[in-house]
Amino acid sequence: MNFSSKIAKNFMFTRKEAGPTRITGLIAIIGIAVGTMAMVLSVSVLNGFESRIVDKIIGFEGDIKLSGIFNHEDDIESLKAINSIDRIMPYVDRVGLMVSNDKTTRMISFKSIDLNEIEKFYEINISEINNYDQPKLIIGKTTASRMNLEVGDEVKIMSPLDQNTILGLPRQIRVVVAAIFNVQVLDLNDKIAFIDKDIGKSLFLRKNGYDGIDIRIKKGFSLNEAKREISTLFPDNNLETWKDLHSNLFSAMKLERIGSLIVLSLIVLVGCFNLSTTLMLITIQKIKQYGILSTLGATKNTIRNIVIKQGFYTGVIGIFIGISIGILVVIIQTIFGIVKLPGDIYFTSYLPMIIYFSDFLLIISISLTMVIFSSMIAARRTNLATIKNSLVLEK
Repeated sequence: MNFSSKIAKNFMFTRKEAGPTRITGLIAIIGIAVGTMAMVLSVSVLNGFESRIVDKIIGFEGDIKLSGIFNHEDDIESLKAINSIDRIMPYVDRVGLMVSNDKTTRMISFKSIDLNEIEKFYEINISEINNYDQPKLIIGKTTASRMNLEVGDEVKIMSPLDQNTILGLPRQIRVVVAAIFNVQVLDLNDKIAFIDKDIGKSLFLRKNGYDGIDIRIKKGFSLNEAKREISTLFPDNNLETWKDLHSNLFSAMKLERIGSLIVLSLIVLVGCFNLSTTLMLITIQKIKQYGILSTLGATKNTIRNIVIKQGFYTGVIGIFIGISIGILVVIIQTIFGIVKLPGDIYFTSYLPMIIYFSDFLLIISISLTMVIFSSMIAARRTNLATIKNSLVLEK
């Protein structure tokens, strides 16, 4: 330990005098601790909700969406042969019309897939699919509520863009609501309804082949790795990951996280103002000791380093306390789920909290930067000539 560090620790932690420096020093530590703790908790909550949203989106759409012109079964077999791909779901979609028995109508996007595989591929919190002899329809909870539909009700579906060439009217197919799903993100409960691929062929007269393929990759493979393999096989097709499809949403969430860090860092800034005040008071309180050091040959930079290190040690204590309490709260909430949430609104029964190592480093960097900056301001106010003159006058 060098000379300035040892003096700084003695001045900061071995004071016997009672006075304003103890109070302001304690306030500074509390302010910095509260600020860092608030940043940890805020970022962890935002990360937790983002993780839930990502899980919901991937569960509904898969990891990668491939669209364009396909050679039907040949292309599907080629996709299945790719090592990184776990499952695929070919689909045809078209905006159509639903008409209930009480004449309630709603425009919705029909997604024609193999309904026998829907529960194996999608994770959409779906009720039990009932076996009916009639063509089956699976709708979202919001759509069912707005059209006053329940499992077992019959509706008519049609595609206005696919008109019968003879009569010039869209074909109507009577289907039965076989199940209701609940996704709770991006209004997907009210945007999409699933029908069987055979019904899609009968309904979408102008469609020829698949519109796209939802792809789910195996664990252990990255999105970029799988995307490169697929793009090599299908260079002329459009290939988008779930991140690409919802880039605006995640950009907004990123800005929200940055904004929360900026706002909550102001708490640390207030603590750092108190820290500067504490360092100035200590300088005045220890002016005799500083004068002795300067008489013994301590330079201006040495004395300023002592002041800066006093502030650094105090700030580190506050940061450590805040980070420790924040991480402890995150761990307790993750394990026990103490803070509950209404699951029908927030798609989770408890407050999700996740803290990443990169966020941990960012919070420490922001807090330490403010602490060092405030310490440097206090050190610049230390005037060596004034200290010497004070010592002379005292003699």
